[in-house]
Amino acid sequence: MNPKMLPPFYEVFNHYKPKRICEIGTHDGKSAIQFVDHCLTIHPDLEYTGYDIFDEVRNDTQFHEREVNGKGAGRISTARNNLRHRQRKHKQFMFNLIRGYTQDTLEEQEFDFVYIDGGHSYDTVKHDYEKLSKSTVIVFDDYQTEEVKQFFDELVKEKSIPEVAWDEVFTTDIPRWSFMPHKTSKHVQPVIFNA
Repeated sequence: MNPKMLPPFYEVFNHYKPKRICEIGTHDGKSAIQFVDHCLTIHPDLEYTGYDIFDEVRNDTQFHEREVNGKGAGRISTARNNLRHRQRKHKQFMFNLIRGYTQDTLEEQEFDFVYIDGGHSYDTVKHDYEKLSKSTVIVFDDYQTEEVKQFFDELVKEKSIPEVAWDEVFTTDIPRWSFMPHKTSKHVQPVIFNA
């Protein structure tokens, strides 16, 4: 992730102090280590769980087209090495990388922080959200992608989740959502706050 996009994430981390974080779409682990490096300053016993199809679809162009996956397949070995490097310095840090389609691997659970950036088809985003919907903070990457936008817009309308300005997201504990305030990125990332 472009480092210029990280300050709002750090605001969320500093406020919620997540101990259990989850990323759908770990890829090579670049954003994973950006999240982990910051959160380890808050909790040395941080737990990271990352889901990705990884190398299983390296040459499956139909999969990448259907899921609007512009980065191609991630490498589990690279992600694992990036996270093990953190584990050497922070002995209490635990991580788990889960390979495969989230339709097969993702079970219903709750985390303190979730980053949804796996497949970008409507059905995949819906599935991933529904399995993690009780988590405290849920970030959707690539809202500018048609099917992500469609799912998210339908979700907040159906659940009557109000939008609030970013400078108000930490002042209440009612369910709400806001866009991350990125000034120089084409990425649009709405965030649902459940607490």
